Amino acid sequence: MPRTDPKKATAARLREVATREHWSSWQLSGAIGEQCSVGLLQAHRLARGWTLEDAVAKFVQICVHTGVRDAKLTVQQLSAFETGRSTPGAANLDRLCRLYATRPDRLGFGNDYTLSDAVIGDDEVRPLAADPSRPLHTGRTEPSLEEKAKRSSRRAILRGLLAHAGASLSMGVLDALADVRLSMADTLESATVGETTIEQLERSATEYGHAYQMSPPLTLLSESVQDFLDVHALLERRQSSDMRTRLCRVAAQLAGTAGIALVALGEHREARAWFRTAQVAADETGDRALRAWLFAREAVIPFYFGTPHAALELAERARLVAGKTPCSAAAWAPSLEARSLARLGRLADAEAAMRLARNAFARLPADQIGDTAYGYTERQLRWHEGSMYTVLGDTRRVQGPLEAAWGLYSPAEHLDRALIGFDQATCLLRVGEIGIACQAAERILDHVPREHLTGIVVTRARDLLAAVPNRGARLPAVRQLRELVAVGAAAQ
Repeated sequence: MPRTDPKKATAARLREVATREHWSSWQLSGAIGEQCSVGLLQAHRLARGWTLEDAVAKFVQICVHTGVRDAKLTVQQLSAFETGRSTPGAANLDRLCRLYATRPDRLGFGNDYTLSDAVIGDDEVRPLAADPSRPLHTGRTEPSLEEKAKRSSRRAILRGLLAHAGASLSMGVLDALADVRLSMADTLESATVGETTIEQLERSATEYGHAYQMSPPLTLLSESVQDFLDVHALLERRQSSDMRTRLCRVAAQLAGTAGIALVALGEHREARAWFRTAQVAADETGDRALRAWLFAREAVIPFYFGTPHAALELAERARLVAGKTPCSAAAWAPSLEARSLARLGRLADAEAAMRLARNAFARLPADQIGDTAYGYTERQLRWHEGSMYTVLGDTRRVQGPLEAAWGLYSPAEHLDRALIGFDQATCLLRVGEIGIACQAAERILDHVPREHLTGIVVTRARDLLAAVPNRGARLPAVRQLRELVAVGAAAQ
């Protein structure tokens, strides 16, 4: 069976979106170039759905129609032009521009030096310097058409995520609204970001922190990355030192929020990349608490999807970065160390780390203990303590913390409640209640809303099944849970 070319499949999907949302051919080509990681010349061909043979045939037709009958272009030559192994001469470049109804820079050859402004001299009009190594900070920098096309395609894709989460507006309408909003923002803000804008972005980042337990991961990912795009655009402009620091802080928080959503979705590799980006932004702020928070959040990835050694290393790093700063990571990091140490069978070390977490939690200011994302709450501390005892197999001491944590979470905080439920089911499994444990896990999967039934939840269910002893493998409850997990995995 022939394999499907992923680039062609992606291009076909983007052509459908472009038709539905009335993109220009340049927007479509820019989106294909970015998402398929191909040059602009190849992107134009894929935007039309042509094979190399199709493009060569149409190139010949262009030549005939313009009176050039001896022009030649082979499939091999066009492929070399597309991959950068060769460059078309002036005549062939002109014909390729005719073929794709565009200009050379939009095919990836040369640059567009068209000016939106000019500098008036004594007796002449002097063009602005085109040297990219000497940027002029004379006002707002106009994004290139290529960048505009990329931003539009990114926004369209992010809107597509929202479509799966029940959004009622079409992507075309939302993009039109965004264009109007950004145009007015550019006019009002000129070169620097306004106080109103930065305050709104800071509030948005905070709201994502409060909402991440209740908002479906896809929605959280889409909305936080859309704001991240806005922050990116603002950081490309000249900003004061204070404003740049504030923007970098918001960028780090938004990138961290995207990482949190990706962890929930089970996309741990991409999550790591977003946490790395967040750390780069946080480095510019000099905020130890923010950097420690990001390391602690990243440690969750190997804790669920990797090795306890890797989780322990990142958690220790978070604790050391936090130092004596009274911040959430000062309590959260050692609690994660405790759970990682428990998985390594280091009982005494695990309990010592949990004591450190409890002591640090007692010193946290009020604003740090009311936020499950950027802070560290009592319900999280209780759950993590119970989770440690679950891993250690101490069923006598586990129930109190887990039951307390369960009672402190609201019914709408789906993710952590599901993970607490799996810890409770694991305890039942450890005392030999195989059927009851699997029934409890089945109830968790049944009650978690579909949009929250993501990779991390399914992974915990699989872990529970993997821990079922051989003597219980044929129990009806075990078979039912296995079937339900298979359905949940297929639905992702």
